[in-house]
Amino acid sequence: EMLKEAQENKPFYVTPDNWHCVEPFLLGFVDPEPIYISGLFGGEEGIFAEPRANRQLYNHLPMFKKGSVKYVAMGPVSDLPFDPDVLVITATIQQAPTVIRACNYSTGEVITSKVTPVVACSWIMIHPAITGEMNYVITGLGLGMQALNIFPAGLFLISIPWQRLPQALENLAAIEYHEGPPQPGPGGETHRARVEVFKKDLRRRMDA
Repeated sequence: EMLKEAQENKPFYVTPDNWHCVEPFLLGFVDPEPIYISGLFGGEEGIFAEPRANRQLYNHLPMFKKGSVKYVAMGPVSDLPFDPDVLVITATIQQAPTVIRACNYSTGEVITSKVTPVVACSWIMIHPAITGEMNYVITGLGLGMQALNIFPAGLFLISIPWQRLPQALENLAAIEYHEGPPQPGPGGETHRARVEVFKKDLRRRMDA
């Protein structure tokens, strides 16, 4: 809900009292509550087959060390009074390939998506901040986001940590972007023929 609020309104900050559910201990405000980390909440609701399956989730969720965060500030990128730790971009399927490519266009690094069906917020905002890795989540996969009716299904939420922002912006300036839906390719035979011509030219230049 705060992510949606940040996109549509002025910058704001929130303190521990403004959070509920698992966020307070994911952000390091408080100690984990037993009903969560035991797996009872989720296991009892039928989200997982049983509590011990749900308990496994908390072995993998990214979270800040207790006391390392005092508040969280959010806002639209066009009106930020601060340098963000994580930039979250909402993109359609037409826009997402260009934004995601901008994160490895100049490095060739592997880009992966990490998410769990619940507590997707930790993968959107905490994981990039802790690891320095870009991440993306597709709306509709997170049950909490779906229950709160925040975004329609099928959007990409692309999270870029501060370490990667300069590189991503430079790459975005260099990548050719086409508005509108992706255009269909020429088809199998035509594509393969074009690739063979390209490979033949490369071999000739390498042997020269």
